[in-house]
Amino acid sequence: METKIHSSGSIERIDTDKLVMLVKKNLWVIITLFIACNLAAYLTLRWTKDVYESSSELKLDIKQDATALGIAQMVEDQNRNIVAGEIEQMRSKLFFSRVLDSLDLWVSYYSQGNVLEFEMYRGAPFRISYELQDEQYMNVPINFEFLKENRYRIQVGESKDEYEAILGTPVALPGGTITATLAPNAQPDVDNEFFFIINSRNKLLDFLTTNLKVEPINYEANTIRISLRDFNPVKVYTIVNKVDSVYLLYSNEQKNQANRQKIEWLNNELAHVEVKMQNFENYFENFTLKNKSSNVDSDLRKTIFLINSIDSQRFEVSKRVGELDLLADDLAAARIMATNPRLPEYLNKEIEAYQKLIQEQKKLTLSYKDNTYAYQQKEHELNSARNNLLNQVQELRKRWISTLAELNQKKDKLEKQFATMPEKGTQYTKNQRFYKLYEEFYLSMMQAKAEFEIAQAGSTPDFKILSSATFSAEPVAPNRLMIQGIGFVAGLVLNFFFIGLVYLINNKVTGLQDIESATRIPILGVIPEMRNKSTSPFYIVDHPRSIVSEAIRTLRTNLDFFVSDHARKVIVISSTVSGEGKSFLAMNLGGILALSRKKVILLDLDMRKAKAQAYVNADPHKGVSSILIHRHTPEECIIHTSVEGFDFIPSGVHPPNPSELLLNGEFEGLLSTLREKYDYIVIDTPPVGLVTDGIMAMKRADLSIYVVRANYSKKEFLKNIDRIVAINKLANVSVVLNALPSSGKTYGYGYYQEDGLRKNWKKKLFQS
Repeated sequence: METKIHSSGSIERIDTDKLVMLVKKNLWVIITLFIACNLAAYLTLRWTKDVYESSSELKLDIKQDATALGIAQMVEDQNRNIVAGEIEQMRSKLFFSRVLDSLDLWVSYYSQGNVLEFEMYRGAPFRISYELQDEQYMNVPINFEFLKENRYRIQVGESKDEYEAILGTPVALPGGTITATLAPNAQPDVDNEFFFIINSRNKLLDFLTTNLKVEPINYEANTIRISLRDFNPVKVYTIVNKVDSVYLLYSNEQKNQANRQKIEWLNNELAHVEVKMQNFENYFENFTLKNKSSNVDSDLRKTIFLINSIDSQRFEVSKRVGELDLLADDLAAARIMATNPRLPEYLNKEIEAYQKLIQEQKKLTLSYKDNTYAYQQKEHELNSARNNLLNQVQELRKRWISTLAELNQKKDKLEKQFATMPEKGTQYTKNQRFYKLYEEFYLSMMQAKAEFEIAQAGSTPDFKILSSATFSAEPVAPNRLMIQGIGFVAGLVLNFFFIGLVYLINNKVTGLQDIESATRIPILGVIPEMRNKSTSPFYIVDHPRSIVSEAIRTLRTNLDFFVSDHARKVIVISSTVSGEGKSFLAMNLGGILALSRKKVILLDLDMRKAKAQAYVNADPHKGVSSILIHRHTPEECIIHTSVEGFDFIPSGVHPPNPSELLLNGEFEGLLSTLREKYDYIVIDTPPVGLVTDGIMAMKRADLSIYVVRANYSKKEFLKNIDRIVAINKLANVSVVLNALPSSGKTYGYGYYQEDGLRKNWKKKLFQS
């Protein structure tokens, strides 16, 4: 017997008999719970697909071999947080898209089973190709059925529209075409049901994002684990293997993305710089062609020299023009002129000839007169020579004036050119400076581009597969033993809590322990639960060898310990509510007393609800109520039963005031009359928990028996007994526990008839 301690400090024992009784009473519930839990485990396994897992282990490291060429590393350190960075990169949808592009996952093929469907990755007897513009056909099951003569049928959409075609011929849909062909080395399977799903990219990305796991194994060793779970072992193995292979190229591309962007930027900038440098080169070329030189300072000095030279020429020409003017004046005045070395030689000859004519004229003057022919002839020659010379002087003067004008134009042009030369020189110098800057920038960018290209070529991932993708022949989930164990343990646990809950909420009296712990009133005896039905009110007569009859005999023996041995004894039998067995006990206890050669009479005092009339043939108009109002005498109401020495007075007509009838003294007189004729007066009272009639009878009794029925009477009823006894100051009150289920060890009645019959029945059952 186990015990438990309450917070109040009181110790309550666990009633094993009660526990056994509850287990027996709820045995089918316990069995049902146990079977339900194990059935749930079985159905879980039956309706759950097998899950397979494939995994691989990778070691990641990045080597920057560009430094081997003596070039400074110009990219960011890619070894920082390498494991976390690689994991995030492998979880990215961009990487998953690359993986999807290298796999054939766009169409999923399924075989429809009795309970579950199975994905036939690379094992379907047919292949689907499609060209769809409408996405309503994607991510939805499309039924497929092989027909005879290489035909097939598909059912599309919620309306299950059917389309038929020959294998290899497309089916025209409102939003595209679907074509089914036989897989290599496959035959049409007309006996099974299939369906396929055309997957969208987003659905496949969600599948990889949800199911593909990338986890670090050791941060210091830069190792990670890639795993994938799904319902097809070939599918998970193929995907994990493809992830490993695609990752090598993808990782290298991603790690050099910064270098590629820098190189691309440098290429764009170099193109812009080349255009600007080409513009400057064109400017320098045009400047050289236009100015016939590319040295502005030398051109400036040359221009100054040319201006000075022209000024000298202008001075000389002006001087010559002046001399010509003097010569012309002298010619006009017929004066003697001298030759001038600055004059042309032909003009000096003409002057000499003219002077010679003048000399000759002067000589003629000495010999001839002015009117002589010789003198006039010489005068004519002299005038002709003078006019000729004058014409030549004028002609020469015109040429020199023209030359002077040309020199003035050249000087003006040179002066203008000289005025613009400083600005051109400044612009030329400025352009030269910018050209040199762009040239230096161009060279530096070319050098940087070469460095980035070398760094990109030298940045190689050290990619090591520590463990390649594993092929899982056995499923990793569900764990069948664990689920079956959970179902078994859940059945035990639920039954444990169920029995515990039933035990805790059960407020019924289940055994003597409940009575002993709840009240101090002595226990007269225990009546076991009946296993056989009785057609008469006297169970002791129908089943004299039963344990129930023996228990009632024990009660008869125990009566002597509660009342003194005087001639007449009044025994009152009551209970808290109806149905606890007080009428049964009153009838059979009276019968047992009568069988011991005692005169016994039973009074049915329950005038509100007559029950005893059902057991004996009685006049409903005669009884205790009619005796108390003096309508009948006790002799007129006594009924003799089949048991010798046992008489019975029924309750009679239902009165409006049963309690008042028991208070007017007539009831005491009735008891006095009956005491003179009978050894025992057994009174069957109404339930004292409902009316007060029974309490009035108990006050006049030599022994009050309070009936408590096992598994029927509540524990609160026991407190009601103490309250009634204390308030009414009753004496000689005892308790009888009725209908107590036998546990096989409580009473020791195994040799009686019922137990023997049960053993014979079991023996026959096992023998059969």
